[in-house]
Amino acid sequence: MADDKPVQTTKVQHLENEYARQLARQKEPTVSIQHHGLKRRRVRRALRIFAVFAVFALILGVQLVRTNASLHHVNQKVEASEQRLDKAKDTNAKLKLKVKQLNNKDYLGQLIRSKYYYSKSGETIYSLPGDHAKDVTEK
Repeated sequence: MADDKPVQTTKVQHLENEYARQLARQKEPTVSIQHHGLKRRRVRRALRIFAVFAVFALILGVQLVRTNASLHHVNQKVEASEQRLDKAKDTNAKLKLKVKQLNNKDYLGQLIRSKYYYSKSGETIYSLPGDHAKDVTEK
């Protein structure tokens, strides 16, 4: 074991000549080019994934905006309907009061006498110039 040669465990030996070095130098750029190509593919893949997510986000955003606008429109209609309902309730209450008053014989007699100038027996009606309406039902 006085030899300075390393012990080889494989049967294949690499030649240490100029041709072997040249081949090794030619393989080095190929490895970096392959690595660069792999990096480029990963970037493209990431951009595609980002684009897909952006499209989904855009679609969902548009849906949210349309839903919000629709909700606002429906709320306006509900508010307008509530106002009409309040007016109808007021009108209904006034009409119920009129019906109740018209069922009262004293009120009905007073209304007929004032509006249509009917009089009780022995009663005299005086008409003043400012009391005349164009139509009997206007008063």
